[in-house]
Amino acid sequence: MTVMANHNSNSVKNPLDAPRVRQAARELLAAVAEAIDEGSLSPNAYERMLREIERLRGQPLFYPAVSGGTGSGARVRLADGTTRIDFISGIGVYGFGHSDPDLLETAVAAAAGDAVYQGHLFPGAEYLELSKALLQHAGKQMKHVWLSISGAMANENALKLIFQKHAPADRVIVFEGAFAGRTLVMSELTDRPGYREGLPLRGNVLHVPFFDPSDPHSIEHSVSALEAHLKRHPGRVAGMLFELIQGEAGFNTAPREFFTALMECCRTAEIAVWVDEVQTFARTGELFAYRTLDLEEYVDVATVGKALQGSAVLFRKAYKPRPGLIAGTFAGSTVGLAVGARIIERLKSDGYLGADGRIAVLGGRFERRLDALRKRLPNTIGERSGMGAMQAFVTFDGSEEIVSAVVHAAFEEGLMVFYAGSNPSKIRMLLPVNTTDEELEAGFTMLEKAIRHVAEEKNLLT
Repeated sequence: MTVMANHNSNSVKNPLDAPRVRQAARELLAAVAEAIDEGSLSPNAYERMLREIERLRGQPLFYPAVSGGTGSGARVRLADGTTRIDFISGIGVYGFGHSDPDLLETAVAAAAGDAVYQGHLFPGAEYLELSKALLQHAGKQMKHVWLSISGAMANENALKLIFQKHAPADRVIVFEGAFAGRTLVMSELTDRPGYREGLPLRGNVLHVPFFDPSDPHSIEHSVSALEAHLKRHPGRVAGMLFELIQGEAGFNTAPREFFTALMECCRTAEIAVWVDEVQTFARTGELFAYRTLDLEEYVDVATVGKALQGSAVLFRKAYKPRPGLIAGTFAGSTVGLAVGARIIERLKSDGYLGADGRIAVLGGRFERRLDALRKRLPNTIGERSGMGAMQAFVTFDGSEEIVSAVVHAAFEEGLMVFYAGSNPSKIRMLLPVNTTDEELEAGFTMLEKAIRHVAEEKNLLT
């Protein structure tokens, strides 16, 4: 069983409290790791695997890579036995990197329980523990949480809560450059035309400029745009979606006063303040970026995902839905729910959170290494953006062609990074929060080699 009843109270015990369970988990993990290590694919077999995956899914892989465990921290082992340093974490889902022993032991114990997946009709103890952990860190305003699988599903649920609360309002405001997910509705909220090519649009999404650090009047311009929408569509706007750090747009950030000015407008207009934390969750120094930026009092609805190993929407009592609105079959896998709760516990107990926590320290170390790289390679490293364990920077002219070349050259050197944004495009990193100094140094060495390779190949060094 995944949980054991405690007949002396109304609580349940985590099975990992039992030493024999943890020892059994360790032995199983060791046996699996040994079997994997003995089963590395030959180059030809690995190539065939890559081609078959691409054929079955109908699209090429971004990297010629398939994981094959067992990794360690920021290092991931591929199925051919080679290793890479992973600074993109599956676009944020591997918060503690690869093969973290504690999380794997938690997963093994959870997997031995009653069911692989849990639903909202008949949840297990893991459902309760994760829900409690999220609300404990969300601030006093948040009273309810609804679990789901993908970040897009959490955002769908959030939008439904907002529309139901503010019916018959049928419009939502988002930032220019916003990303909300890959479902039909979320693709319309996402300000990337290529992501919704050929899709029918309802036309109910309104845009406001995100903060522009080069414009001294950026806040006034964005507030004016928001007020104009509210005036043009009286009673028709249900809420505004806030990405506190824009993900797909390039890890763009803004000062607190930018958000407070807009959120005050939302409050005056009595529309919902919805904060999308699917990518920022557990990466900015606190579990929620809105608490990092001291915006808790304004937030009505928040969504989380990725590093959580699932997703959820959290909301104030006023947004509690009527029955049937956000039901759905699955709440998440039993493993995902258990590991998500354990991740929150680890972040708190192991000193990751706070202004001086390990996430903030990691962000500072990244910035110092990027500054050093800029000195060694002038004119190749441009603007940095992001916070904590989510970082991005412009390289060369920021063209998509050059950034793509650097990303792929980095992979050949042994480093996995990604891209984000356009005009300029940036190198994007979602670092495991437990990235070590040695891993960071090794990764930057590979990154420097990749940049030099692209510069020489394209004759960009001056």
